[in-house]
Amino acid sequence: MSTATGGSPGPAHRARDTTRWDIQGLRAFAVLAVVVYHLWPARLHGGFVGVDVFFVISGYLITGHLLREQIATGRIRLGQFWSRRAKRLLPGAFLTIIATGIAVLTVVPSALWEQYGRELIASTVYAQNWELAASSVDYLDADNAASPFQHFWSLSVEEQFYIALPLLLLLLTLAVRNRVSPLTTARILLGTVVALSLVWCVVQTNTNPGVAYFSTATRAWEFALGGLAATVRLPVARTTVALAVRGTGAAVGAVALIASLVVITPATPFPGIAAALPVVGATLMVLFGSRTVFESLGAIPPIAFVGRISYSLYLWHWPLVVIVPMVLGHPLGWKSKLAVLVASLALAAVTTKWFEEPLRFSGVVRRLRPGRVAVVGVVCTLAVVALGASTLVSVHVQQVQAATYAKELTAGHVPCFGAAAEISAPKPCVDPRLADVLVPAPAAAKEDDPNPKPDETDPNFKKCWTGRFDPCVLGKATGFSKHLLVIGDSHSNSLLGAYEKIATDNGWRIDLAGIGGCYLTTAKQDSLSDSTLRSCTKWKQQAIRYVRQHRDADALVVVHSTTQMPVSAPEGAQRDAATLAGLKDAWEQAAGDQLPVIAIRDNPVPRRDVITCVSAMAHPTDGTCDQPRSEALGQTDSSAEAVKAFRADGGTAGLIDLSKYYCTDTTCPAVIGGVLVYRDTSHITGTWAMSLEPYLERDMKAQLASFAR
Repeated sequence: MSTATGGSPGPAHRARDTTRWDIQGLRAFAVLAVVVYHLWPARLHGGFVGVDVFFVISGYLITGHLLREQIATGRIRLGQFWSRRAKRLLPGAFLTIIATGIAVLTVVPSALWEQYGRELIASTVYAQNWELAASSVDYLDADNAASPFQHFWSLSVEEQFYIALPLLLLLLTLAVRNRVSPLTTARILLGTVVALSLVWCVVQTNTNPGVAYFSTATRAWEFALGGLAATVRLPVARTTVALAVRGTGAAVGAVALIASLVVITPATPFPGIAAALPVVGATLMVLFGSRTVFESLGAIPPIAFVGRISYSLYLWHWPLVVIVPMVLGHPLGWKSKLAVLVASLALAAVTTKWFEEPLRFSGVVRRLRPGRVAVVGVVCTLAVVALGASTLVSVHVQQVQAATYAKELTAGHVPCFGAAAEISAPKPCVDPRLADVLVPAPAAAKEDDPNPKPDETDPNFKKCWTGRFDPCVLGKATGFSKHLLVIGDSHSNSLLGAYEKIATDNGWRIDLAGIGGCYLTTAKQDSLSDSTLRSCTKWKQQAIRYVRQHRDADALVVVHSTTQMPVSAPEGAQRDAATLAGLKDAWEQAAGDQLPVIAIRDNPVPRRDVITCVSAMAHPTDGTCDQPRSEALGQTDSSAEAVKAFRADGGTAGLIDLSKYYCTDTTCPAVIGGVLVYRDTSHITGTWAMSLEPYLERDMKAQLASFAR
C-alpha cells in the first residue's frame, strides 16, 4: 500500500511540466480509500484495493524511469537507482517504525510483544509480507492480533519489486546481447511476468488465499501491468479526437476504480481475478490520464497535498488505528475515528514537510554516493532491528522467569497449583503463595504448546501434528497393558503432554493423530478454502479406516473444538442436529459396536482478549479477565449428546467432563491456581494441560473400568 513510487511526489506548487498531477490525484484516491476502509470498513467495503492502485503506479513510474535511463545511456546504474529509493523510502519508514516500537513498549500489553517484535523486524528488513504469509498458514497463529506494523507488507512487496525489476532487465539485456531494443526487452519481460503471475495469483487465491494475499509472486503482475503501460508511447494529443480518446480511456479507468470500491468486499476471493478490476482501472488512468480532466483534478490544492503526503499518511494511520483503542480501553467510535484521521493527516503533513523532503532534498544527502547510502542504511536498519529484538528479549526473560518459578513450585509440591485448586469444590484449594504467580507469562503463552514446531526433528513428536494422517505412538509401542486411539483436532493435541505422561506412567500405548480444525465427524465442516476442506475430508476418511483396523484397542478417545470450523447444516436443518448426527455417524463407522468411545468435553471458550487482558492485570491476579460460565460453556455439549445417541443405538461410550476444574458455578477464570489457562482465544496452555493430567488419568481409568463390567 505504499505511495512511494518512481517520480518524486514533490511539493504541490511545482510546475505542471514536472509533475503528473493525474497520478498525484490517483495517489490521493488510493491512500484515502485505504485509510477510510481501515477506519470505516462497513462504509467502504473495497477500500483495500487502494494497495493495488499503488502497485500499478509504482510499476508505471519505476519502469519508465529505468527505461529512460537505459535508452539514453545504454545501462542501468543499480547503485544510483537503489540509493535514490533508499533516500525516498527509509527516513519516513524508520521514523514510523521507531515511534511505533516505542509506543508498543509503552502502552501495548506484553502478551503482544513477541508478535509485534517479530513484525517490527520483518518490516524493517522489508520482509513483512512473508512474515504475514507464514502466519496466515499456521493454524495455531490464527488468533494473531492486528499488528501496528502489518501495513508494511505492501511496502515489503514494493521493495522486493524495486530490487528485482532492474536486475531482471539487466540480465535479459545481457542475454539478448543488444539484438533487441530495451523497449522490446522490457515488454517481453513484463508481459511474461503478467501472464505467469496472474495465473499463479488465480490458482493461489483459490487454493491458499492467506498466502496469496501477501505473496510477491501473486502481486507481481500488478506492477508488471503498470510497467507495460510505461512502454506504450502515445502520440502527443493535439487534436480533439486524440484528446477524446485519452479522456475516454482515463474515464473508463476511473469508473473501474470507483466500481471496485463497491463490488469488491472482504468476502471476495482476493487478489485473484477480482484484482483485475482495480488494476486495469489504475493502468488505464496512468496510461491515458495526462492532459485530461483528471490532471486538472489532481492539481486542485487539497487533492495535490494529499497526494504529496500519501506515503507518510499511509505509514502513520495504521499504527494509530491499532494502538489508540488499546490506550482508550475500547474500540474506536465515530469521534475517536475522526480524531485518528485528523491526527494521521497532521503527522503525515509534518513528517513530509519538515522531515522527509528537507532530508531528501538537502545538499548533503543528495551528494551522498551509493556506497555511503548503503552503509548508512545498514547501520540504521540494525539500530531499528535492535528495537524489535528488545521486545523479543523481554518476552524471553518473562518466559524464563515464569518457567523457573513453575519448576520451583512443582519441585516443592504445591497442591493448589493449576487444576489442583479445584475451584468448583465446596472448599477450593487456596495457596497464598500463588496469588502473584502467573505461569506461563502472558507474553510467552503462545509458546506454551506441547506440539513441536514444524522445523523440529524429534521423530516421536513431529508426526503428532502434521497436515496428513500419521499417528504417533506415546508410551510403550509393545508390551502395553492398555491401547487407546486418540483422534481429534488441535484441542485434542493441546493435551498431548498429559496423554504422554498417562501412557508412560501406566505402561499404556496411545496412538495420537491430530490436525488443525478437523476431527472425527462425517458432517461437512465450514472451512476457509476448498483445498482445506478436501484435506480435512481425506484425513477423516483415513482416520475412520485406521480405527476400524484397530478395533481390538481398549477405547477410542475423541476431542474436538466446539467453536472453530463448525459443521455446515443441510438446508432446513439445525446446526446442533447436524453436529450430533455427524459425530454419531463417524463413531459408528469407525468404532461400531466393538470399540468403546470416550468423548472428552471441549475446554471452555475464553474472552477474545484473554491474553492481552491478563498481561495488563495488576497483581495479585483477580477476576478481571474471567468469562461467565454461560458464555464459556454454552448451552449444548455436542459430545455429551453424541454419547447418549451412540449408546441408544447399541454402542459403548462414556463422557469425561473436566469443566469443574475450569469453572465455578458462575465463571470460568483466566488464571487458576497461578496458571494461565489459555494460550490464545481457543487453546489451553501446556502448563494447564499438565495440571489436568491426574484428573484426566483418573477419569480415563474409571471409564475403561466401566466398559469392562
